[in-house]
Amino acid sequence: MNEAQREAAGNRLHIAVTLLALWLVTTSPWVSMLRRVPASAGFFDYAHLILGVLALFVGILYGLVVVHGGRWKLYFPLAAGNGPAVGRDLAGLVRGKVPAAEGGRLFGAIEGLLLVALVAAGVSGVVWLLLQGADAALTWRMLHIVFARVLIAAGVLHVLAVASHLLDFVRD
Repeated sequence: MNEAQREAAGNRLHIAVTLLALWLVTTSPWVSMLRRVPASAGFFDYAHLILGVLALFVGILYGLVVVHGGRWKLYFPLAAGNGPAVGRDLAGLVRGKVPAAEGGRLFGAIEGLLLVALVAAGVSGVVWLLLQGADAALTWRMLHIVFARVLIAAGVLHVLAVASHLLDFVRD
């Protein structure tokens, strides 16, 4: 797969994972599972299970596409030793300066956190499903909810980062 094909695939996967995550988050208030899938499970329960597993696979595939060829450093700058640049971006935010859009800095770290939270929410949801009925299912349910909340927070930060750069683009 050449670079143009990889970018096109990444764009399609980004759209797919975004739509899946939006569906899962916005419909989660109608999901009613605790220790197991209830006998009275309805549309939203089963849709959440099916689309959640699909989101996990799409999220993993998306992650593999975007971090290929050393690009992981763009999404995980702290692990790549680029913590000082992330720190400068945070300090700039305090002074009202919008950080650079290039990866490997604060906005890349937000994208990496979003990707990890998506996969963690998916894995914890699948483990919760596999352990249904067991006492450990409740622990995995709690972890699933925590990772989903991190996903939501990182998603909001990601949207704000994109919006800030669109605003800068329009101003220039």
